[in-house]
Amino acid sequence: MTASRASRLTLPSLLAAAALSLAACSSPEPQATIPPEAGAVPSSPVATPEATASTPALPDPTCENIIGEASFTELEGQGWEYEQEPFLLADEEISAGVMCTWTNPAEPGGNILQFGWAPLTAAEAESTQEALESDGWIREDDGDGAFLTEDPAFALTVDEAGYGITYYFGEGYVQVADTKANLAIVERR
Repeated sequence: MTASRASRLTLPSLLAAAALSLAACSSPEPQATIPPEAGAVPSSPVATPEATASTPALPDPTCENIIGEASFTELEGQGWEYEQEPFLLADEEISAGVMCTWTNPAEPGGNILQFGWAPLTAAEAESTQEALESDGWIREDDGDGAFLTEDPAFALTVDEAGYGITYYFGEGYVQVADTKANLAIVERR
């Protein structure tokens, strides 16, 4: 715009131009919508966040993925090796689970670490817990599940608190370690 033309613009003409510019940016008038007929079904389903949101499925449990990567790397770095076996719970095999026995071949007759994880239904968890308790296992409940640990008088290995082999029953799963303290290494939930 030239200087002479800009000087001819007055305040009312500037306000009118601004109003026209704002009107061009505003949203159009809402249009009336026709309500759907009673009982009409939409032609395509509408997704809701609840219907589409899901937790990614966990991979099948293995000795490589039931403990944290750092723990796995540390054990291997120190020369420990594992043997992967089916998960046994009160003499019942849970085929979808895994039991991992870690040993260090450089230490014959040395320490053994055990970690395990398996999916479990509520009914299976209840019946197994009852069976373990009737065999003398000691129960401790926490806010999210239950620990069942062997009687320390019969334990081959115990942690600093005196716990030997311990199962933890959470919602939909059970995990086990050679001591209650070592349950912290099992990360799969």
